[in-house]
Amino acid sequence: MTAALLAGTACSSDSKTVSTSAPPAASTAPAATAEPTAPPSTSPASSAAETTIEVAPTTDVATTVADTTAATDSTSAVTAPSTTPPGDDEAIAGYRAVVEKLASDDLAGRDNQTPGSLAAQDFLVAQLQQFADPILPDVTGPDGYKIPFDVGTNLFGVIPGSDLADQYVIIGAHYDHLGSDCTGSGPADSICNGATDNATGVAAALAIGQAIAGQEEGGPRRTVIIALWDAEEDGLLGSAAYLANPVVPLADTVAYINFDIQGTNISPALRNTTVVVGAETGGANLVAETKAATAASSLNTVALSLLFGQGRSDHANFVNAGIPSVFFTDATPPCYHTVGDDASIVDYPKLEQQVNTARTLAETLADTDDVPTFTPGAPPATYEDAVAIHDLLVTAQPDFSRFSDADRAAADAFVTTMGGIVDAGAAAFDSAAVGTLLNGTLAIVQSWATGTCDGFLNG
Repeated sequence: MTAALLAGTACSSDSKTVSTSAPPAASTAPAATAEPTAPPSTSPASSAAETTIEVAPTTDVATTVADTTAATDSTSAVTAPSTTPPGDDEAIAGYRAVVEKLASDDLAGRDNQTPGSLAAQDFLVAQLQQFADPILPDVTGPDGYKIPFDVGTNLFGVIPGSDLADQYVIIGAHYDHLGSDCTGSGPADSICNGATDNATGVAAALAIGQAIAGQEEGGPRRTVIIALWDAEEDGLLGSAAYLANPVVPLADTVAYINFDIQGTNISPALRNTTVVVGAETGGANLVAETKAATAASSLNTVALSLLFGQGRSDHANFVNAGIPSVFFTDATPPCYHTVGDDASIVDYPKLEQQVNTARTLAETLADTDDVPTFTPGAPPATYEDAVAIHDLLVTAQPDFSRFSDADRAAADAFVTTMGGIVDAGAAAFDSAAVGTLLNGTLAIVQSWATGTCDGFLNG
């Protein structure tokens, strides 16, 4: 995808041919901006007796994954940024094992409908089998976790709920990547390994699923589905295929949590910063629940309106289907869609903090009585977005020296302009200010994505 607005990091690739319609209308910027098989008739968790779904005995995913990835490519040691807590060694080992497996040269970039994609599917189904039930309970073995569509295969694991089992929370990330079709691909390195796009997102979804399945007090009230999408890089096709033929009723899907690009850094000064987009789609309840989850983290999680995600990841399809959604992302770093997006540039302690944040939100959504209510029609950007972007830019300003002279001058000017908009107050935040915010953010994100690939893990 193009670098569009701050969180337009997802990954619907512009470098691959996409034979689909235009991006969803709900996520299209206003003029001021520059960018299966048939489901079973019975829901998988509505009755354990009828569907024979039972939660498998939980296994420590960190240990299990590490055991199954002994043959993966080695990566250089990662030094955690000083602003991020050291973290839990066992949890980080689990994330690292998933990322190193998916981002290994053996999987050749995980392009859909390739041997590398099939190997990724085998690996991921083995992980889902450790803690989740199959999405197709009448299908035995690994195929019960798979729903093919015309150009790929989505993967699902089910964690049955209790008293609210006929309501659903879906936690998703795409596992496909670009094969050899990315910046820098050539004789020296022809594989687009996609470590942060989106092996880290998959690792996060698996870890949260394992944690929810392993709850000591009876598990979640609502059924939780871990969804790993294929063909996201071709235009969000995997999640679109699911929503066109859902396995559980969309009307009973309480919320969707999306991960796309996690455990990475835009620049050195933003090593402790991450982004969450679109909570307003679930009204006041989802906003409050997201804010509570992010407030407990050591990370600075910048909350932005849906448009800042620019419809470039799978959350956009869920929003267009009327499902409250939040999108966790690290925006567009300089390694995005390059051959340098390897496991060695992943900030694993940061990823752990992101998992903890999203786990808190997921557990709340699975148990709360205050369910989100889908709320369409929000403005493209708010005064709160302006304040958040201004504060983010002030933090990042020491790193503008990485930019070209022209981009640095433009970025410095944008900080000054945004300072004036913030100082003018909410009452003065009009359509002209919205246009300035959106266009300026687009330009600076394009600058952030330039330069040498670097995970900014040291110093």
